[in-house]
Amino acid sequence: MEKQRIGNTKELSEEERIKIIERSSRTVGRAVFFSILVTLISFSPILFLEGQEKKMFSPLVWTKTFTMIGSAIIALFVVPMLLRSLMKGKLIPESRNPVANFFIKIYSPVLRLCQHWKKTVIAIAALIVVGSIPFVVRLGSEFMPPLDEGSLLFMPVTLPDVSNNEAKRILQVQDKLIMSVPEVENVLGKAGRAYTATDNAPVSMIESIVVLKPQSEWRKGMTTEKLISELNEKVQIPGVTSGWTQPIINRINMLSTGVRTDIGVKIYGQNLDTIYNLSRQIEKSLKGIDGLADLYVEQLTGGKYLDIRINREEIARYNLSIEEVNMLIEMALGGMPLTNTIEGRQRFSVSIRLAQDFRSDIEEIKRTPLQTSGYGVIPLSAVADVEISEGPPMINSENAMLRGTVLFNVRGRDMGSVVGDAKKRIDADFQKLPKGYFIEWSGQYENKVRAENRLKIIIPITLLIIAFVLYFTFHSVKEMVIVLSSIPIALIGGYIQCIFSM
Repeated sequence: MEKQRIGNTKELSEEERIKIIERSSRTVGRAVFFSILVTLISFSPILFLEGQEKKMFSPLVWTKTFTMIGSAIIALFVVPMLLRSLMKGKLIPESRNPVANFFIKIYSPVLRLCQHWKKTVIAIAALIVVGSIPFVVRLGSEFMPPLDEGSLLFMPVTLPDVSNNEAKRILQVQDKLIMSVPEVENVLGKAGRAYTATDNAPVSMIESIVVLKPQSEWRKGMTTEKLISELNEKVQIPGVTSGWTQPIINRINMLSTGVRTDIGVKIYGQNLDTIYNLSRQIEKSLKGIDGLADLYVEQLTGGKYLDIRINREEIARYNLSIEEVNMLIEMALGGMPLTNTIEGRQRFSVSIRLAQDFRSDIEEIKRTPLQTSGYGVIPLSAVADVEISEGPPMINSENAMLRGTVLFNVRGRDMGSVVGDAKKRIDADFQKLPKGYFIEWSGQYENKVRAENRLKIIIPITLLIIAFVLYFTFHSVKEMVIVLSSIPIALIGGYIQCIFSM
């Protein structure tokens, strides 16, 4: 390339210099404005999404939008004024710029080669697009890529009739086993729920937050998937179903869909026993699907209740009232508030009830002493029938209908393919459900379907708007089509990136 001479603005009159700057600014400003406009339009579909996906991605879109609007204002209004004030003295041409020369030397031969073999280049690009279609179709789909939170949430579920002592023992044993793995820094577990209406977890559901060490301190070759598999093997206890997820995404799932795993199959109906039987059949049907992990059914039966039925004839014989017997039961089992105690600026309530050993054994409950006025002390069993009965451990309802759920996570495979295989099995095995019963898919899949249905409408409209902007920019349908033809190639690039990121 022949090097051009270095000029100087002194060779031009002030009026001519300003006209050149003005003409150049208009040419560059038009291109900058429409390029930024096309970019902003391409990001606009995210603003029309709903729920979790909108809350997560809309701040990024608004930040990018305001940043680009600011850059457009600088390019259109500030830069021309700066050029007029500062662009004086030497004018170094592009051929004298060493950085530009370096990239031009690399780019020019490739460009000339493509221009010489233009039909071949177009054919190769078309062949790449057509040849990639089968692979793109089989790529699978995800709602959102899983984020590595740096910690795990272990959620084992026991039988509904587990006692407080047994749930505590299971929690302590499993936390000790988890702490024995070198990659684990700390473990914090809880059984049951906090003293709040926002946490409806039963005693049978245990949660342990597993804080992991930085990956630089992990064993060589260890990955998150291998770590979960190793931990899962260590904590296996008969009668306990294990589940693994991450703390943040678990709370998001529970708040947005009511499901504490990645995917949930909700069964709606009018009878809990029928719903539970259907749930068990669905669980059996889903077993063995590749990528489906932590499969278990939400327990709807098996809860244990203490029933105390007062015998009216017996309490009349002992000259007792129902209120007196109920007061004894409340004080002995539930706890009766007596008074408050004040220690400095702290206030504590004081209650009275029987010790744990006398409340955990039904025979001890039957022997609870009851004071009478004329017959001395008698056992509670003398005036009431005390027995254990079964019932639902927790009743879930949604849209005024009873609900059962089959829960599972997805690991080692994309969510769309796993749910697709699961839906095929359920559709084949449950072609006809009892009258008044139906199935819905929930969890992250529910969000995925909602986002896809909305994007099917928004993306075509966005492409039409971009095409209109390009036509207004170039005033040529041919050039507009040339620019839009890069979209399939860009999709192939995204597919290749997905392949290498797996």
